Formats: sequence, C-alpha cells, structure tokens
Amino acid sequence: MKKVLCLYPFEPAAQARLRAVSPELDLTFSGTDSQAGVDALADPTVDGLLSNFCPGNLDRLPKLRWLGLVGAGVEHLKKADPWSHGLIVTNGSGLHGTAIAEYALTGMLLFAQRVAERQRAQAERAWPSVWTDPWLALLGTSMRGMTVTIVGYGSLGREIARLAHAFGLRVLAIKADPSVRVDRGYTPVGVGDPEGRIPERFAGTSQIKELFAESDFAVLTLPLTPRTERIVDAAAIAALPKRAVLLNVARGRVVDEDALRAALEKGAIRGAVFDVATVEPVTADSPLWSTPNLVLTPHVSAIQDPKGWWDLVAGLMSENLARYASGRPLLNVVDGAAGY
Repeated sequence: MKKVLCLYPFEPAAQARLRAVSPELDLTFSGTDSQAGVDALADPTVDGLLSNFCPGNLDRLPKLRWLGLVGAGVEHLKKADPWSHGLIVTNGSGLHGTAIAEYALTGMLLFAQRVAERQRAQAERAWPSVWTDPWLALLGTSMRGMTVTIVGYGSLGREIARLAHAFGLRVLAIKADPSVRVDRGYTPVGVGDPEGRIPERFAGTSQIKELFAESDFAVLTLPLTPRTERIVDAAAIAALPKRAVLLNVARGRVVDEDALRAALEKGAIRGAVFDVATVEPVTADSPLWSTPNLVLTPHVSAIQDPKGWWDLVAGLMSENLARYASGRPLLNVVDGAAGY
C-alpha cells in the first residue's frame, strides 16, 4: 500500500475517481496547496505528495518519493532541490496546452485582424467610406501562408502548432535537441502534435536568429533554465522582420525586456503579446504599461474555466497514480539538472 497526500482542491466526484484508480493506494485529500501548507506537513508514512510546492524540511516526510506538480515550471523548486533528496518530480506538462494555444492564436489574430484599430474606430464612431485610406487601414490580413516560429516545442508549442497549422500557417520549431521530435509526456487525446509531424523545419536554439528572420510571428513556450535566460536577446529581436509579432507565454526572463521595449518604441517590429514579465507583478510605474503595441496580461493564459481545468488535472493524476501504485514509470518526470 502506497500512501499519497493530495493538496489540490478536487471536487468530491473527482476525488472518488482518483481514489478508485487502484486498491494499492491510500489517497487522502487534505491541507492547502501553498508553501506554508506543505511546510506544515509531518507524516512518516506519506510516499507521494500532490502539490505544486516542496516542503522546506523533507525530514518531516522521510518516506516521500514522489512530488506531483500541476504547474509546468519548476524553477521555484531550485532552493528545496527535491532531486538531491531522491524525489521523483512530475509536472503538469500537457495540461495547459489548449488554454495557452488559444491565447496565443488570439494574440496573433489581434494583430492580423487589426482589432485595436477597429476598436478605436468604434470608440470614435467612425464609419469611413469604402476604399479610402481610413477604411483600408482597418482591413485584416489572412494568416494563411504566414510563418510562425515556435521556440520550445513541448506540449504548449505543439498545440499552438496544431492550431496555427489549421489556420494555414507555416510552422517552424526550435528545440534544445531538434533530433528528438516525439513528445513522450502526457497528451490529452486530440491535442498537440505528439509525433512532431507539423513543423516544416526543426532547428536548435543556436539558429534562433535564422528562423526569426523568416517569421511573421514568433512564440516563446520554452522553460526557464540557466541556458534559456535572455535567450531572446537584442540580436534575436533585431533579426525579426518589421512585420513580426513576438508572443511570450513562457517566462519573462527568457527575453531581454529592455531590447524588446526599444524595438517596439522605434517600430522595429509590429508588436508583442506578453502574458509574463521579468518581475511579477508588474508595478504600476513600469514602462511596460506604456510601451507601444505591447499587449500585456497578468499571467492568465494557462487556465480558463476552473472546473474544466481540474477535470484535465484529474486525467493526468489518475494516470500517474495508477502508474505509481503499480511501480511503472511516471509521466512528465522532470530532469532536475535540465530544469524541465
């Protein structure tokens, strides 16, 4: 019998579903999913912990061997370093793809369809005559035939690619190891590109500037690690064509924000859509708020309807609980050294 403690706020029906996964599990739902919540735990019998946080003192949970996150990023675990204590860490890769991909496509369409310009025209009660310059300035541009470069071809990037491909965009993918095209992590049915068949081309991170130069859109979905911090630097931003839009749904620190602001202020690129920032929350006096053609949102892209979200989480957790109970390899195991 393996004892697992879950701190996630599943509804009773989902709790019953998860408890029914295996008779070899003693699954308890209790506590609060927070750093303070896990630090308050003390149980010599718990084998697994379903939480986004790692206890600061693992001696209080001496049998703990599995930490199951629902978030994708693990940089917040650096200090606790559960890997050095022999823990297996799994993340929520595959859970956020639909919401984030739809956010990314929304950002792309916002610029392609000149949504901001049309809203301004409505606010001004303007109905310009057909074929005049003001009317022409409100015309959208079809994304069919455009090019999107996706930096980080994991579960998020693959779902963005699937939707972009359906719109007729040419997809280019950048990966740390472009020779590995298959995604072996958790993938809900019908989502993403598990076999890596959509991109016209795969390239390594050293080729960012080369692929950016071909891009109408560039979308950042890669994890934050020491190797990816500021990977989109001033030179990479300068490689983007003037027509390009840069979208970041990864982490703020993968981009040189000063270089991005400079590019937007001088009109070197068309625009940017950022759901993340180097420092969060963004303070009221930050220059990001007034940067032209920057759409800035407060880290909201990953989750939409809460009930639907927890149903998705239950799907991943039921699979991993079954695997854990039977001693099979877990899905979405995070390499502590690599950071993803």
